[in-house]
Amino acid sequence: MGLRQFLFENEAVEGINTASDYLYIKILRFTLVIVNSWPRKEIGEPESPRLSAFAKYFYLFLTVLAAIGSIAYVAVHNRELTFLETGHMYIVVLMSLVDVSRVATLTMSTTYREVARDFLTKIHLFYYKDRSKHAMETHRAVHKISHLFTLWLVGQMLSGLSLFNLIPMYSNYAAGRYSGDVSKNSTFEHSLYYSYPFDTSTDIRGYSIACVIHWVLSYLCSTWFCMFDLFLSLMVFHLWGHFKILINTLNDFPRPSSKVEGAQFSDEELVDVAARLKDCIVYHREITLFTDRMSNVFGPMLFVYYSFHQASGCLLLLECSQMTAQALMRYVPLTIILTQQLIQLSVIFELVGSESDKLKHAVYGLPWECMDVKNRRVVLIFLANTQEPVHVKAMGVANVGVTSMAAILKTSMSYFTFLRSM
Repeated sequence: MGLRQFLFENEAVEGINTASDYLYIKILRFTLVIVNSWPRKEIGEPESPRLSAFAKYFYLFLTVLAAIGSIAYVAVHNRELTFLETGHMYIVVLMSLVDVSRVATLTMSTTYREVARDFLTKIHLFYYKDRSKHAMETHRAVHKISHLFTLWLVGQMLSGLSLFNLIPMYSNYAAGRYSGDVSKNSTFEHSLYYSYPFDTSTDIRGYSIACVIHWVLSYLCSTWFCMFDLFLSLMVFHLWGHFKILINTLNDFPRPSSKVEGAQFSDEELVDVAARLKDCIVYHREITLFTDRMSNVFGPMLFVYYSFHQASGCLLLLECSQMTAQALMRYVPLTIILTQQLIQLSVIFELVGSESDKLKHAVYGLPWECMDVKNRRVVLIFLANTQEPVHVKAMGVANVGVTSMAAILKTSMSYFTFLRSM
């Protein structure tokens, strides 16, 4: 515990000039720079405009090509595929479509980069930690949560893509397919299947080229899946921290200096009360405006993401229900990882809604009865604006949280039961 505490406390205090200097932000930056989704130009980092533009369109072309290739493979080999392989290909097609949507709506979007810039340069709790002692404590707590969650998600991403690619490689090794020529009755297994212009089933050279391509595509796919989720989760953690700071500020609102029962604020105190109320209202407006912008930017991604979980959930359960060693080795880890990602993302988003719901009680708890009429009207308007909890919405329709997660899991189980009965 001593080493961990030393790491966190010193990283939070020493040698940190901007939010981008934190280790978890550096890890996020490293992964997103590879897929050209880090706002380099927007935060003042050197970037080649031509190279950046080329990378954007290259990744869009690559994801569209991968989606077309997987769909083409299913169309050409539909009658040859086993039940296990058919389910695998449907999941690959769904993942490819999710990648296309994320590149199109985020990597190619200037609005996304502006929201990312504002988070890194304005909204990050690093810029609010000196407001009060409680703000510093909240900043440290969110810093620790963000740090550990980043390490957890990156480890999950690397282990997931490794298992996804190593399991078919081990199956090929166990079957002796690396020892010599592969007969037509025993073909190489792949983690991904596309329609290639060369033989990848029996030719070791074609298999080797395809294997390298599949590792690269798996890494890129995992990055688009996990790192955008990580970036969004970090924003939510910090919004949660902002609400905690605001609620604590309201709970510590000063009372009249006079100890007489029913005492009112003096004229000098009312000036301070008005300034404090204005500061709280402006702070609340900053939080809600950033949440709305975040919903607009990430809303399409979340809608597609939840739709993917709705479709893939029942497919994965259906594949696991075969109860064969091959099906369990390939699909149980993927099922656990994807389900866990859905649950953790939904729970994280629920933090904002549950914390913002406490705000109306904190506002009502202000000593409004001790204020003059003008300040009471301000408190009344503030109270009216805090009645509805703040939620991140998918396409402006559904609140992202545990309710949506429970509905998806329940519907997936229903579809699985129906398909299983057929």
